[in-house]
Amino acid sequence: MNNMYPDPWNFSNTDKNMVAPNGKYSVTFSELSEIAMGGPLKGICYLILGSRKIKICDHAGGPIIWNEAGDCLALPVWTRNRKQQIGILDINSQTQTLFRNEFNVLHLKKFQNNMVSGIDSPLHKSNTLNFDLSIAEISYVKELFFD
Repeated sequence: MNNMYPDPWNFSNTDKNMVAPNGKYSVTFSELSEIAMGGPLKGICYLILGSRKIKICDHAGGPIIWNEAGDCLALPVWTRNRKQQIGILDINSQTQTLFRNEFNVLHLKKFQNNMVSGIDSPLHKSNTLNFDLSIAEISYVKELFFD
């Protein structure tokens, strides 16, 4: 890996990517811990809307990435078997979508249109990730209530 901060092993609530590009929303993590000894981090992830804190996921990884408009975010979500899936939080539709594909360790870098890009397995046997949300199989869609 190219020591690119933030990365799945090292990210913080003070990172600039935790705030949406439009400045209206932010994300925060609590109870960050290693998924295994020396492994990437996981924690409880929340969306902050003004003074409100809405839980997104109990086992999220990082770093998260916003789309350019700042109304959608992509985040790695840990599975029970220590794999990751891509989760998308759409603020406009108030939904959270989890996609079925599983990855080893995601380092998300860009979220533009319907494409999430980055690296799967940044430390060992790395693969470039270009994940097209418009054709990927969905595991579930969950409604979130912001009002």
